[in-house]
Amino acid sequence: GVIRGVSNISIHGSASAHGPMSWRSNSADKAPMYTAVDISKQSPKAPQIQKNKKTPVLKSSLSIANTSGDSTWPDSLKVYVERSFAACSTSARKRLEKQLNQIISSAVKNKKLNSINWTIRPLPKACDLEPQPVLPVKRTSVSAGIIDTSDNFDSEERKERRLHRFQKEAEAEAARKEAESSSTMPIPQPPNTADVHNWDADTIVGTCTRLEKSYFRLTSAPDPSQVRPLSVLRNTLELLKRKWVEENNYTYICSQFKSMRQDLTVQRITNSFTVEVYETHARVALETNDLGEYNQCQTQLKQLYAMGLPGHAMEFLAYRILYFLYTRNKGDINAAMAAMLPSEKQDQAVQHALSVRAAMAAGNYHRFFMLYLATPNMGGYLIDKFVDRERCASLQRMCKAFRPRLSVA
Repeated sequence: GVIRGVSNISIHGSASAHGPMSWRSNSADKAPMYTAVDISKQSPKAPQIQKNKKTPVLKSSLSIANTSGDSTWPDSLKVYVERSFAACSTSARKRLEKQLNQIISSAVKNKKLNSINWTIRPLPKACDLEPQPVLPVKRTSVSAGIIDTSDNFDSEERKERRLHRFQKEAEAEAARKEAESSSTMPIPQPPNTADVHNWDADTIVGTCTRLEKSYFRLTSAPDPSQVRPLSVLRNTLELLKRKWVEENNYTYICSQFKSMRQDLTVQRITNSFTVEVYETHARVALETNDLGEYNQCQTQLKQLYAMGLPGHAMEFLAYRILYFLYTRNKGDINAAMAAMLPSEKQDQAVQHALSVRAAMAAGNYHRFFMLYLATPNMGGYLIDKFVDRERCASLQRMCKAFRPRLSVA
Protein backbone atom coordinates (compact mmCIF):
# COMPACT_ATOMS: atom_id res chain seq x y z
CA GLY A 1 0.00 0.00 0.00
CA VAL A 2 0.95 3.65 -0.19
CA ILE A 3 2.41 5.14 2.97
CA ARG A 4 1.00 8.63 3.14
CA GLY A 5 2.83 11.51 4.72
CA VAL A 6 6.29 10.34 3.47
CA SER A 7 7.70 11.92 0.34
CA ASN A 8 9.87 10.04 -2.15
CA ILE A 9 12.32 12.95 -2.15
CA SER A 10 14.91 13.01 0.63
CA ILE A 11 14.29 15.72 3.18
CA HIS A 12 18.01 16.67 3.30
CA GLY A 13 18.57 16.63 -0.45
CA SER A 14 21.55 15.23 -2.28
CA ALA A 15 24.17 17.60 -0.88
CA SER A 16 24.60 15.96 2.51
CA ALA A 17 23.28 13.13 4.60
CA HIS A 18 22.71 15.51 7.52
CA GLY A 19 21.25 18.49 5.71
CA PRO A 20 21.78 20.88 2.79
CA MET A 21 25.24 22.29 2.19
CA SER A 22 25.77 25.24 4.51
CA TRP A 23 26.82 28.63 3.13
CA ARG A 24 29.37 28.72 5.98
CA SER A 25 31.31 25.84 4.45
CA ASN A 26 35.05 26.58 3.91
CA SER A 27 35.38 24.32 0.86
CA ALA A 28 37.82 25.22 -1.89
CA ASP A 29 35.22 25.96 -4.52
CA LYS A 30 33.06 28.28 -2.41
CA ALA A 31 34.59 31.14 -0.48
CA PRO A 32 33.01 32.26 2.80
CA MET A 33 30.97 35.40 2.67
CA TYR A 34 32.39 36.64 6.00
CA THR A 35 35.27 35.64 8.26
CA ALA A 36 34.27 34.75 11.82
CA VAL A 37 35.94 36.94 14.43
CA ASP A 38 35.77 36.73 18.21
CA ILE A 39 34.77 40.29 19.09
CA SER A 40 35.49 39.84 22.81
CA LYS A 41 39.22 39.19 22.20
CA GLN A 42 39.86 41.48 19.26
CA SER A 43 40.19 45.16 18.98
CA PRO A 44 37.11 47.23 18.12
CA LYS A 45 38.03 46.88 14.45
CA ALA A 46 35.55 44.84 12.46
CA PRO A 47 36.48 41.72 10.43
CA GLN A 48 38.14 42.45 7.10
CA ILE A 49 36.99 41.12 3.78
CA GLN A 50 39.47 38.73 2.23
CA LYS A 51 41.19 40.44 -0.67
CA ASN A 52 42.09 37.34 -2.58
CA LYS A 53 38.49 36.05 -2.73
CA LYS A 54 35.41 38.12 -3.45
CA THR A 55 31.83 37.08 -2.70
CA PRO A 56 29.16 37.10 -5.42
CA VAL A 57 27.53 40.10 -3.73
CA LEU A 58 30.70 42.23 -3.84
CA LYS A 59 31.41 41.19 -7.44
CA SER A 60 27.96 42.36 -8.45
CA SER A 61 28.43 45.55 -6.45
CA LEU A 62 31.72 46.32 -8.20
CA SER A 63 30.17 45.70 -11.60
CA ILE A 64 27.34 48.11 -10.79
CA ALA A 65 29.86 50.66 -9.55
CA ASN A 66 31.82 50.43 -12.78
CA THR A 67 28.63 50.81 -14.78
CA SER A 68 27.50 53.85 -12.81
CA GLY A 69 30.82 55.56 -13.43
CA ASP A 70 31.40 56.44 -9.77
CA SER A 71 33.73 54.25 -7.72
CA THR A 72 33.35 56.29 -4.52
CA TRP A 73 30.27 55.03 -2.75
CA PRO A 74 28.98 55.91 0.70
CA ASP A 75 29.01 53.10 3.22
CA SER A 76 25.21 53.06 3.46
CA LEU A 77 24.91 52.49 -0.32
CA LYS A 78 27.26 49.50 -0.22
CA VAL A 79 25.23 47.98 2.61
CA TYR A 80 22.08 48.71 0.62
CA VAL A 81 23.45 46.78 -2.36
CA GLU A 82 24.50 43.85 -0.15
CA ARG A 83 21.07 43.76 1.47
CA SER A 84 19.42 43.72 -1.95
CA PHE A 85 21.46 40.74 -3.16
CA ALA A 86 20.91 38.91 0.13
CA ALA A 87 17.14 39.27 -0.27
CA CYS A 88 17.12 38.26 -3.94
CA SER A 89 16.80 34.76 -5.35
CA THR A 90 19.24 33.39 -7.91
CA SER A 91 16.69 33.53 -10.72
CA ALA A 92 16.04 37.26 -10.14
CA ARG A 93 19.69 38.31 -9.79
CA LYS A 94 20.02 39.74 -13.31
CA ARG A 95 16.84 41.72 -12.92
CA LEU A 96 18.09 43.05 -9.59
CA GLU A 97 21.41 44.16 -11.09
CA LYS A 98 19.53 46.06 -13.78
CA GLN A 99 17.28 47.79 -11.22
CA LEU A 100 20.20 48.69 -8.96
CA ASN A 101 22.12 50.08 -11.94
CA GLN A 102 19.17 52.32 -12.77
CA ILE A 103 18.77 53.49 -9.16
CA ILE A 104 22.46 54.30 -8.65
CA SER A 105 22.88 55.88 -12.09
CA SER A 106 19.90 58.12 -11.42
CA ALA A 107 21.34 59.11 -8.03
CA VAL A 108 24.73 59.91 -9.60
CA LYS A 109 23.12 61.89 -12.41
CA ASN A 110 21.07 63.95 -9.95
CA LYS A 111 24.04 64.28 -7.57
CA LYS A 112 22.11 62.67 -4.73
CA LEU A 113 24.38 59.72 -4.11
CA ASN A 114 25.43 60.99 -0.69
CA SER A 115 22.21 62.76 0.25
CA ILE A 116 19.89 59.74 -0.07
CA ASN A 117 19.34 57.80 3.16
CA TRP A 118 20.16 54.34 1.79
CA THR A 119 19.55 52.73 5.19
CA ILE A 120 15.76 53.24 5.12
CA ARG A 121 15.27 53.20 1.35
CA PRO A 122 13.04 50.28 0.25
CA LEU A 123 14.73 47.44 -1.57
CA PRO A 124 14.18 47.05 -5.34
CA LYS A 125 11.16 45.11 -6.56
CA ALA A 126 13.36 42.22 -7.72
CA CYS A 127 14.01 41.30 -4.08
CA ASP A 128 11.40 38.59 -3.83
CA LEU A 129 12.76 37.13 -0.61
CA GLU A 130 12.16 38.42 2.88
CA PRO A 131 15.16 40.62 3.68
CA GLN A 132 17.05 39.91 6.85
CA PRO A 133 17.49 42.89 9.16
CA VAL A 134 20.93 44.39 8.62
CA LEU A 135 22.36 46.93 11.01
CA PRO A 136 24.06 50.08 9.73
CA VAL A 137 27.69 49.48 8.81
CA LYS A 138 30.40 51.94 9.69
CA ARG A 139 33.59 52.06 7.64
CA THR A 140 36.66 53.28 9.49
CA SER A 141 38.95 52.88 6.53
CA VAL A 142 37.58 52.63 3.02
CA SER A 143 40.96 51.85 1.48
CA ALA A 144 41.54 48.94 3.89
CA GLY A 145 38.03 47.61 3.32
CA ILE A 146 37.27 47.21 7.05
CA ILE A 147 33.56 46.79 7.95
CA ASP A 148 32.24 47.42 11.45
CA THR A 149 28.97 45.59 12.09
CA SER A 150 27.03 46.69 15.15
CA ASP A 151 24.51 44.51 16.96
CA ASN A 152 22.91 47.38 18.86
CA PHE A 153 19.20 46.63 18.48
CA ASP A 154 18.25 49.43 20.87
CA SER A 155 19.55 52.25 18.71
CA GLU A 156 17.30 55.23 18.21
CA GLU A 157 17.15 54.70 14.46
CA ARG A 158 15.96 51.10 14.78
CA LYS A 159 13.39 52.09 17.39
CA GLU A 160 12.06 54.75 15.07
CA ARG A 161 11.80 52.27 12.19
CA ARG A 162 9.95 49.72 14.33
CA LEU A 163 7.59 52.38 15.60
CA HIS A 164 6.90 53.52 12.05
CA ARG A 165 6.15 49.94 10.96
CA PHE A 166 3.79 49.32 13.88
CA GLN A 167 2.00 52.57 13.20
CA LYS A 168 1.37 51.53 9.61
CA GLU A 169 -0.02 48.18 10.74
CA ALA A 170 -2.27 49.85 13.31
CA GLU A 171 -3.55 52.33 10.73
CA ALA A 172 -4.29 49.55 8.25
CA GLU A 173 -6.16 47.54 10.89
CA ALA A 174 -8.17 50.61 11.94
CA ALA A 175 -9.06 51.32 8.30
CA ARG A 176 -10.20 47.74 7.79
CA LYS A 177 -12.43 47.80 10.89
CA GLU A 178 -13.89 51.13 9.87
CA ALA A 179 -14.71 49.79 6.41
CA GLU A 180 -16.40 46.74 7.91
CA SER A 181 -18.44 48.84 10.35
CA SER A 182 -19.49 51.37 7.73
CA SER A 183 -20.56 48.74 5.22
CA THR A 184 -24.32 48.31 5.21
CA MET A 185 -25.69 44.92 6.10
CA PRO A 186 -27.45 43.20 3.18
CA ILE A 187 -31.20 43.24 3.51
CA PRO A 188 -32.55 39.69 3.41
CA GLN A 189 -34.70 39.13 0.38
CA PRO A 190 -38.14 37.58 0.81
CA PRO A 191 -38.37 33.92 -0.17
CA ASN A 192 -39.16 33.23 -3.78
CA THR A 193 -42.72 31.93 -3.89
CA ALA A 194 -43.11 32.08 -7.64
CA ASP A 195 -42.97 28.28 -7.91
CA VAL A 196 -45.14 27.61 -4.84
CA HIS A 197 -48.72 26.82 -5.75
CA ASN A 198 -51.33 28.88 -3.91
CA TRP A 199 -54.11 26.42 -3.27
CA ASP A 200 -56.25 29.01 -1.50
CA ALA A 201 -56.33 31.12 -4.65
CA ASP A 202 -57.29 28.10 -6.79
CA THR A 203 -59.92 26.73 -4.41
CA ILE A 204 -63.18 26.86 -6.31
CA VAL A 205 -66.81 25.83 -5.99
CA GLY A 206 -68.04 23.82 -8.93
CA THR A 207 -71.15 24.65 -10.92
CA CYS A 208 -71.41 21.55 -13.10
CA THR A 209 -74.71 19.60 -12.71
CA ARG A 210 -73.82 16.49 -14.70
CA LEU A 211 -73.80 13.29 -12.64
CA GLU A 212 -71.41 11.41 -14.88
CA LYS A 213 -68.08 12.81 -16.04
CA SER A 214 -65.02 10.95 -17.31
CA TYR A 215 -61.65 11.46 -15.67
CA PHE A 216 -59.05 13.70 -17.33
CA ARG A 217 -55.75 14.71 -15.84
CA LEU A 218 -55.61 18.44 -15.12
CA THR A 219 -53.05 20.39 -17.17
CA SER A 220 -54.20 23.88 -16.11
CA ALA A 221 -56.27 25.60 -13.45
CA PRO A 222 -59.62 23.84 -12.95
CA ASP A 223 -62.67 25.36 -14.59
CA PRO A 224 -65.62 25.74 -12.14
CA SER A 225 -68.04 24.94 -14.95
CA GLN A 226 -66.43 21.50 -15.25
CA VAL A 227 -66.39 20.71 -11.52
CA ARG A 228 -69.37 19.21 -9.68
CA PRO A 229 -70.32 20.63 -6.28
CA LEU A 230 -70.82 18.49 -3.19
CA SER A 231 -74.58 18.10 -3.67
CA VAL A 232 -74.14 16.73 -7.18
CA LEU A 233 -71.30 14.42 -6.06
CA ARG A 234 -73.57 12.78 -3.48
CA ASN A 235 -76.03 11.86 -6.20
CA THR A 236 -73.18 10.63 -8.39
CA LEU A 237 -71.98 8.23 -5.69
CA GLU A 238 -75.42 6.61 -5.38
CA LEU A 239 -75.62 6.28 -9.15
CA LEU A 240 -72.23 4.58 -9.36
CA LYS A 241 -73.14 2.09 -6.62
CA ARG A 242 -76.23 1.01 -8.56
CA LYS A 243 -74.38 0.76 -11.86
CA TRP A 244 -71.64 -1.37 -10.31
CA VAL A 245 -74.15 -3.87 -9.05
CA GLU A 246 -76.13 -3.88 -12.29
CA GLU A 247 -73.45 -3.59 -14.97
CA ASN A 248 -70.20 -4.53 -13.19
CA ASN A 249 -68.14 -2.45 -15.67
CA TYR A 250 -64.97 -1.66 -13.74
CA THR A 251 -63.30 0.45 -16.45
CA TYR A 252 -66.24 2.86 -16.43
CA ILE A 253 -66.65 2.79 -12.64
CA CYS A 254 -62.94 3.42 -12.00
CA SER A 255 -62.92 6.44 -14.34
CA GLN A 256 -66.00 7.88 -12.65
CA PHE A 257 -64.55 7.41 -9.15
CA LYS A 258 -61.28 9.05 -10.11
CA SER A 259 -63.25 11.98 -11.53
CA MET A 260 -65.13 12.28 -8.24
CA ARG A 261 -61.90 12.21 -6.25
CA GLN A 262 -60.50 14.95 -8.48
CA ASP A 263 -63.56 17.18 -7.93
CA LEU A 264 -63.26 16.68 -4.18
CA THR A 265 -59.56 17.58 -4.26
CA VAL A 266 -59.82 20.81 -6.30
CA GLN A 267 -62.65 21.99 -4.03
CA ARG A 268 -60.72 20.90 -0.91
CA ILE A 269 -63.64 18.94 0.47
CA THR A 270 -62.57 16.75 3.40
CA ASN A 271 -65.47 15.34 5.37
CA SER A 272 -67.24 12.04 5.99
CA PHE A 273 -68.45 11.99 2.38
CA THR A 274 -64.83 12.10 1.18
CA VAL A 275 -64.06 9.08 3.36
CA GLU A 276 -67.09 7.24 1.94
CA VAL A 277 -65.94 7.88 -1.65
CA TYR A 278 -62.44 6.55 -1.01
CA GLU A 279 -63.71 3.53 0.94
CA THR A 280 -66.16 2.59 -1.81
CA HIS A 281 -63.53 2.93 -4.52
CA ALA A 282 -61.07 0.84 -2.48
CA ARG A 283 -63.61 -2.00 -2.05
CA VAL A 284 -64.41 -2.00 -5.76
CA ALA A 285 -60.68 -2.09 -6.57
CA LEU A 286 -60.19 -5.04 -4.20
CA GLU A 287 -63.02 -6.92 -5.80
CA THR A 288 -61.44 -6.51 -9.24
CA ASN A 289 -57.85 -7.16 -8.03
CA ASP A 290 -56.72 -3.63 -8.92
CA LEU A 291 -54.20 -3.21 -6.10
CA GLY A 292 -52.75 -0.05 -7.63
CA GLU A 293 -55.95 1.96 -7.20
CA TYR A 294 -56.61 0.22 -3.87
CA ASN A 295 -53.22 1.33 -2.52
CA GLN A 296 -53.88 4.94 -3.58
CA CYS A 297 -57.20 4.93 -1.75
CA GLN A 298 -55.68 3.21 1.27
CA THR A 299 -52.93 5.84 1.56
CA GLN A 300 -55.45 8.69 1.40
CA LEU A 301 -57.77 6.98 3.88
CA LYS A 302 -54.95 6.73 6.41
CA GLN A 303 -54.56 10.52 6.31
CA LEU A 304 -58.30 11.09 6.54
CA TYR A 305 -58.62 8.79 9.55
CA ALA A 306 -55.74 10.62 11.23
CA MET A 307 -57.78 13.84 10.91
CA GLY A 308 -60.50 12.24 13.04
CA LEU A 309 -63.06 11.81 10.25
CA PRO A 310 -65.56 8.98 10.82
CA GLY A 311 -65.29 5.84 8.73
CA HIS A 312 -64.39 2.13 8.82
CA ALA A 313 -60.90 2.62 10.15
CA MET A 314 -60.51 -0.86 11.71
CA GLU A 315 -61.63 -2.62 8.55
CA PHE A 316 -59.01 -0.83 6.45
CA LEU A 317 -56.36 -1.24 9.14
CA ALA A 318 -56.79 -5.01 8.77
CA TYR A 319 -56.58 -4.61 4.98
CA ARG A 320 -53.35 -2.67 5.35
CA ILE A 321 -51.74 -5.45 7.42
CA LEU A 322 -52.74 -8.08 4.86
CA TYR A 323 -51.40 -5.86 2.05
CA PHE A 324 -48.06 -5.64 3.83
CA LEU A 325 -48.02 -9.44 4.14
CA TYR A 326 -48.57 -9.68 0.39
CA THR A 327 -45.69 -7.26 -0.35
CA ARG A 328 -43.51 -8.86 2.38
CA ASN A 329 -42.85 -5.42 3.82
CA LYS A 330 -41.74 -6.38 7.31
CA GLY A 331 -40.68 -2.86 8.21
CA ASP A 332 -44.14 -1.40 7.57
CA ILE A 333 -45.77 -4.33 9.41
CA ASN A 334 -43.65 -3.68 12.50
CA ALA A 335 -44.33 0.06 12.29
CA ALA A 336 -48.08 -0.51 11.99
CA MET A 337 -48.08 -2.90 14.95
CA ALA A 338 -46.06 -0.48 17.08
CA ALA A 339 -48.53 2.33 16.33
CA MET A 340 -51.60 0.29 17.23
CA LEU A 341 -53.59 1.15 20.31
CA PRO A 342 -54.79 -1.62 22.65
CA SER A 343 -58.38 -0.84 21.66
CA GLU A 344 -57.52 -1.33 17.98
CA LYS A 345 -56.04 -4.75 18.66
CA GLN A 346 -59.38 -5.85 20.13
CA ASP A 347 -61.19 -5.41 16.82
CA GLN A 348 -62.17 -8.71 15.16
CA ALA A 349 -60.78 -7.88 11.72
CA VAL A 350 -57.52 -6.57 13.14
CA GLN A 351 -57.14 -9.65 15.36
CA HIS A 352 -57.62 -11.88 12.33
CA ALA A 353 -54.96 -10.01 10.33
CA LEU A 354 -52.51 -10.24 13.22
CA SER A 355 -53.21 -13.99 13.57
CA VAL A 356 -52.44 -14.47 9.87
CA ARG A 357 -49.15 -12.67 10.34
CA ALA A 358 -48.27 -14.84 13.37
CA ALA A 359 -49.10 -18.05 11.52
CA MET A 360 -46.91 -17.07 8.54
CA ALA A 361 -44.04 -16.04 10.83
CA ALA A 362 -44.20 -19.36 12.72
CA GLY A 363 -44.62 -21.48 9.58
CA ASN A 364 -47.93 -22.84 10.90
CA TYR A 365 -49.54 -23.52 7.53
CA HIS A 366 -52.49 -25.45 8.94
CA ARG A 367 -53.57 -22.46 11.00
CA PHE A 368 -52.89 -20.12 8.06
CA PHE A 369 -55.30 -21.98 5.76
CA MET A 370 -57.91 -22.20 8.50
CA LEU A 371 -57.72 -18.43 8.96
CA TYR A 372 -57.92 -17.99 5.19
CA LEU A 373 -61.29 -19.74 5.13
CA ALA A 374 -62.59 -17.50 7.95
CA THR A 375 -61.44 -14.11 6.65
CA PRO A 376 -63.89 -11.31 7.57
CA ASN A 377 -65.05 -8.47 5.28
CA MET A 378 -63.12 -8.36 1.99
CA GLY A 379 -59.74 -9.47 3.36
CA GLY A 380 -60.03 -12.71 1.36
CA TYR A 381 -59.36 -10.76 -1.86
CA LEU A 382 -55.97 -9.70 -0.45
CA ILE A 383 -55.07 -13.18 0.83
CA ASP A 384 -55.92 -14.56 -2.62
CA LYS A 385 -52.92 -12.64 -3.94
CA PHE A 386 -50.40 -14.63 -1.87
CA VAL A 387 -52.19 -17.85 -0.84
CA ASP A 388 -50.66 -19.80 -3.75
CA ARG A 389 -47.21 -18.61 -2.69
CA GLU A 390 -47.74 -19.90 0.84
CA ARG A 391 -49.27 -23.14 -0.45
CA CYS A 392 -46.15 -23.88 -2.51
CA ALA A 393 -43.91 -23.09 0.47
CA SER A 394 -45.92 -25.45 2.70
CA LEU A 395 -45.74 -28.25 0.11
CA GLN A 396 -41.96 -27.89 -0.16
CA ARG A 397 -41.54 -28.21 3.59
CA MET A 398 -43.87 -31.18 3.82
CA CYS A 399 -42.04 -32.94 1.00
CA LYS A 400 -38.74 -32.45 2.82
CA ALA A 401 -40.22 -33.77 6.07
CA PHE A 402 -42.11 -36.76 4.62
CA ARG A 403 -39.92 -37.62 1.65
CA PRO A 404 -40.82 -41.19 0.53
CA ARG A 405 -38.10 -43.71 -0.05
CA LEU A 406 -38.11 -44.72 -3.70
CA SER A 407 -35.85 -47.38 -5.14
CA VAL A 408 -33.54 -46.25 -7.87
CA ALA A 409 -34.08 -49.45 -9.91
